[in-house]
Amino acid sequence: MGIAAVFPRRPQGASPATGTRAQLCRRFVRRQALKAAGVSALPVAGVDLFVNGKLLASTLESINLAYGLSAEQVARLPAPQRSQVEALAREIGSYLVGRALTQTLMIGAMRAIGVRLGAQQAAKLVPVAGQIASGAISGWLFKRLCERHIAHCESIAQALPQLPAPADTWQVLDA
Repeated sequence: MGIAAVFPRRPQGASPATGTRAQLCRRFVRRQALKAAGVSALPVAGVDLFVNGKLLASTLESINLAYGLSAEQVARLPAPQRSQVEALAREIGSYLVGRALTQTLMIGAMRAIGVRLGAQQAAKLVPVAGQIASGAISGWLFKRLCERHIAHCESIAQALPQLPAPADTWQVLDA
């Protein structure tokens, strides 16, 4: 289910503002976080890490596309703009902007929140209540990682207004 199921199509000729793009991304992240929480509530340990890793990678890639900061979009920029994007990404501490989201990068992002992931996996050992806690922790972690990524993309987009217009947010988050 994409964002088009939640919101009607934008009228033709209307252009989404930066704030609107951030709001759309946040709504998309909330839906994805609910999926992550649902998968984590399953009593099978370990499966949720794999599924949520894939879900997180696709969600972050969609956010990058919505802001015009995916690896392909950044690679098409002229060299001076590309170096500005890379310098800003390093400056704000985001290593997920403008890069292909590989398994190594995702493991690095998850390692940053490793203690919470360990608690989430340990909670699965307790029947019912542990599964609920595991789902809640996973959904919260997923949402927090994505919110931080949206903030990073937003700050880069505001710092570099000369960047080419990104893809239509409605279509990116609908896919």
